[in-house]
Amino acid sequence: MENRQPSSFLYIALGAVTIGASVLILFILFASGIFKVTFNNGAALLLVGVIYGISLFSVLTLLYKWHEGPERARAMQSHEMLTIASETLSHLRQGFTAETGREVAQVIFDESDVDTVAVLDKKDILAAVGAGAKELSAESFLNRTGGIDVSGATIFHDIGSGSEKWTGISIPLTVQGKERGTLEFLYLSPNKLTENRITVARGLGVLLSTQIELSELDKQQALAVHSELKALRAQINPHFLFNTLNTIAALCRTDPKTARRLIIQFADFFRESLERQNQFTTLDEELRYVNSYLVFEQARFGSRLQIDWQIDEAARKATLPSLVLQPLVENAVKHGMAKTGPLHLGLAAKMDGSHLYVQVHDDGVGIESESLLKLNSQRGSGLGIGLNNVRERLRSLYGSSGLMNINSTVGEGTEITLKIPVPGGMNEN
Repeated sequence: MENRQPSSFLYIALGAVTIGASVLILFILFASGIFKVTFNNGAALLLVGVIYGISLFSVLTLLYKWHEGPERARAMQSHEMLTIASETLSHLRQGFTAETGREVAQVIFDESDVDTVAVLDKKDILAAVGAGAKELSAESFLNRTGGIDVSGATIFHDIGSGSEKWTGISIPLTVQGKERGTLEFLYLSPNKLTENRITVARGLGVLLSTQIELSELDKQQALAVHSELKALRAQINPHFLFNTLNTIAALCRTDPKTARRLIIQFADFFRESLERQNQFTTLDEELRYVNSYLVFEQARFGSRLQIDWQIDEAARKATLPSLVLQPLVENAVKHGMAKTGPLHLGLAAKMDGSHLYVQVHDDGVGIESESLLKLNSQRGSGLGIGLNNVRERLRSLYGSSGLMNINSTVGEGTEITLKIPVPGGMNEN
């Protein structure tokens, strides 16, 4: 699209010509005697009014377009950029590759009037679409010199080694201040290199750079979450391993049958723990894992550990991150159990709209107010290592710091509530 805004001189000239033509017509009509203006000559008065009305309307229309033209051009530029950004978002969020480069180049070519569009990394052409896609080589871009910088865009002339020479706009694609490649807009006619086209190209470069940077952040976030999950497994297993083995060793003397059953269950539990590599699971699967863990804790504490399950059936197939409940249950048993007396441990889950609410509560020793403040302010350590790990994983996945809430009173117990977004209300696996 051209969007070239006429100059103010052109508007003034057109207005002057319109008024001059009107005056000339009136002069010819009345000087020739065809019409004589009198208050009794209705036809002559009507003609004068019509001609001056048309002249005035023409001048006002020109002035309106003169005033509104730049705003309309900017609106069209914004629409073009937003359309292209919207259609390329899903591609570039997958990374800056030859495949996504082809998709992006095709979208830009279809939505604009560019003759050829190319996407380059720092070594080669990732994709090119348009009239010059086949004849232009990587050397045509990488070895060019003499560019003219125009506020973040570089203008090049005489691009290409063949008979046709191209004029181009080169826009850098940057990630965290480092250039990852360029976006090239090529035109056969230098006259097409207008200010509006340069502005649109520059805006698209910024938007596409942002999308590439977001894809890099997605990858880093996924790697970080995977590392946290591995660290959490490493943190849980040794502590749990020693306690369980000590319990089984004690039962070997007092209750050999139970000891054998626990050894088999212990092997199955650890096999499942090592094989669970998925980042997400269903609540039902997570509860089975927690139940397997509690089998060994009940063998260790006997009747002192009493468990109450209140799980809504509608919530069982909801999707949540793996290993977010077991650390909460382990924390409740480890830090809630008093030296004497029982510990009542409750697990509840329900769906509420598009969120899954999971609650782990106990009537144990509770958490000191100072420690609780640190936990809720995300500065906890020691007592809250597992809790903070879960909180950080939820924040990495869902981008909110309010997904885990901890309430506790010394001598009365602790209640931890997770609020987990579930797309569509519930995800059937």
